[in-house]
Amino acid sequence: MGFHGGESSVEEMGSADQENESAASRVSSRNKTTSFAIVILLVVIVLGVSSSQFYSSAPLDFSGSGPVSFSSPVSPLGLRLILTLSATSIRQYGAIRAWMEVDNTLDQNVSTALGQIDANISAWNRYDFFCGINIAESLAGFALFEGDYSSTNISRAGSPLQLAPLVSTTCPTFPYPDRVVFKPMSSVLATPNGPRAAVLLNVTSEQCVSLSPTLHQCGPSTRLFGYWNTQSFLSLDGATFRSPYFQYLVPGVYTLVAVDAWGQAIYAHFDVL
Repeated sequence: MGFHGGESSVEEMGSADQENESAASRVSSRNKTTSFAIVILLVVIVLGVSSSQFYSSAPLDFSGSGPVSFSSPVSPLGLRLILTLSATSIRQYGAIRAWMEVDNTLDQNVSTALGQIDANISAWNRYDFFCGINIAESLAGFALFEGDYSSTNISRAGSPLQLAPLVSTTCPTFPYPDRVVFKPMSSVLATPNGPRAAVLLNVTSEQCVSLSPTLHQCGPSTRLFGYWNTQSFLSLDGATFRSPYFQYLVPGVYTLVAVDAWGQAIYAHFDVL
């Protein structure tokens, strides 16, 4: 954005006229500067609203405790599953951050072939991701249950809570890898074309937001604070956190189960007060 000004000369102008013109010029300049600042402010406000729209319905972290991490024993391959919660208790209508990763604990590459996708991960994908597409390529997965469960009674838990709504849309398909190589002392995978994304998953509530009459953005928020209380397919416009089918976490205990493709599992609990 730029401004263009013109120059003029007037012969035999008196000193009083020069002072009046100079004062008028200063006023005009201040008005232009003020107008420019207002335009910039409006642009910043619009951009801020646009970038935050997708998360505008997410509540703040009303945590009642500090963060805690859980880890599985190191597997024979040298891999370890880690699950971290930002809190073990939150107030009602609050939110929790939760994330999981698979780490290579060795100082050398770990290469492993993958067989059939873990049955639990495969079944849970449809509850946690749009179109059931696991962004960690099903090398890790999770499920959230209402109630207090462990490995000894998880079979009685029933279906997990639906964190991503079922929406009426065309779903793409992606092949899963048949072999992966972990870089030393990290969760990053190695490929012939160089390192790629780590085996890392955030556990969040998900929604769709309309960006235009023909464009929607569907995906995770930044936190976990509720689930979808319907097994029916919703329209893209009806799959927002403002939907009557979206339920904030009610008071009680919740069990978050994290698993990976190598059979490691973690059962973590948090309370909504």
